[in-house]
Amino acid sequence: MWLSILLVAFVVGVIATTHLFSPWIGVIALTLGVSLFGLRQYWRGNLLLALLAAGYLLRLAIIVLNSQLGVLTQPDISVFHHERSAALAGGWLEGQFTVPLSELAPARDTSLMRTVVAYLHAPFYVLLGSWRVAGELGTAFYGTIIGYMTYIVSTQITTRRNSIFAAGAVVFWPSIVYRSVVIQREVLVALAMLMMVWISLRFTQPNQLYERAPEDDVWQITHWTKRLPMGDIVLLFVAMVVLYVMRPENLAVAGVTLVVAFTLRNRHVPWRFVVVGGLLLPILGYFALNFGDFVGGQTALTPAGLDGYAHARAHGGSTYLADLHYRSWLDILLYAPVKVVYFLFSPLPWDVNGFTNFLAGVSGWALFIATAFTGRGFTMLRDHSEKRAIIATYAVSGILAYSIIEMNAGAAFRRRIQFVPVILILAAIALSSISFHDRSATAEMDAVSPSDSENSITTAEN
Repeated sequence: MWLSILLVAFVVGVIATTHLFSPWIGVIALTLGVSLFGLRQYWRGNLLLALLAAGYLLRLAIIVLNSQLGVLTQPDISVFHHERSAALAGGWLEGQFTVPLSELAPARDTSLMRTVVAYLHAPFYVLLGSWRVAGELGTAFYGTIIGYMTYIVSTQITTRRNSIFAAGAVVFWPSIVYRSVVIQREVLVALAMLMMVWISLRFTQPNQLYERAPEDDVWQITHWTKRLPMGDIVLLFVAMVVLYVMRPENLAVAGVTLVVAFTLRNRHVPWRFVVVGGLLLPILGYFALNFGDFVGGQTALTPAGLDGYAHARAHGGSTYLADLHYRSWLDILLYAPVKVVYFLFSPLPWDVNGFTNFLAGVSGWALFIATAFTGRGFTMLRDHSEKRAIIATYAVSGILAYSIIEMNAGAAFRRRIQFVPVILILAAIALSSISFHDRSATAEMDAVSPSDSENSITTAEN
């Protein structure tokens, strides 16, 4: 009790000192606090939290150095996010909790997406003052959480050791680190997508109610949804709202993944396929017919609409394959392989034209190496066919959809971080089975079988 009071008093004192004297006081206190937390977790054997703390400290160091050296380019949107978030935090500090952002920052666009980003970053400005570093440290926090989300997704399909390995790789992955030190929405989109994947994996657990009362049709029809954990439903709703606000076109990928999840969940009850399809097909149909409303265009989901949207995004010095045009669905199919390569691994070596491009390329080339292992990792999940279907649906539908509409290496660099965690999870599973001393089938099974304790936890949660 007294320890908690002292901790709260210390935090309040640091915040007050930071606002009265210098924001560096808050940064130093944050650095010491995270460092001590990470060391304590390492000494206690909690490698996951130690890695996450180290990942956040790396981001913090990059942000602080960049604030003094100005090496990293700050997109205009990052500056605008900073101004809106700082204005909102300033209003809170003055007691204006109910004043809308449009009045606190009248000179800036306060659309729903930008407003949500401001609300998610404003608490960090309250702590550290109206300094751009405060917002960047907020983005760094959300970017670090991607590592934890990777871990909990991975524990659904493999061992804790492999999951920690995958989470560590993700939290230090170059493209994710870079997207975590500039104030943008990309890490928030990635978090929402990973949350959706995690819940989809949990939903694939069969509905045991049917097996318990196969003769009671009324009970089946009325109560089958009660087997869905309420916590999962709430988290799924939050993830869908975030996607709708941040990037509504991602709802198509989420919808396809959830259709597969619910289908697999009810695979022992055939009539539920009709129910799930009847509920979800109209939603997907509405998306196809109103594609322009989601992506800002004027057309339905047609080759011409996709071509127009893709070429509208093909601007600046980092465009690729700008000469390709979609005149039919066959064109989309034929161009898909090369578009996937460019989306995942660009800028390719022959497209590098500067140091920044080279750094971005290193991340893509490393991802190419990791992708080479995903086939083996995916094959090793053969005893988890329903979960393998979820992973495949999410990765294939998402990567293919973005590859079709993306023709800008910079945008591809940002948007593929949604899929990097899944690729690295599969690569971690594959690498865990490689041994110079033991290539037995038992070793391979141990690499993908979650521990008994993890299974019991999942069962209890469901």
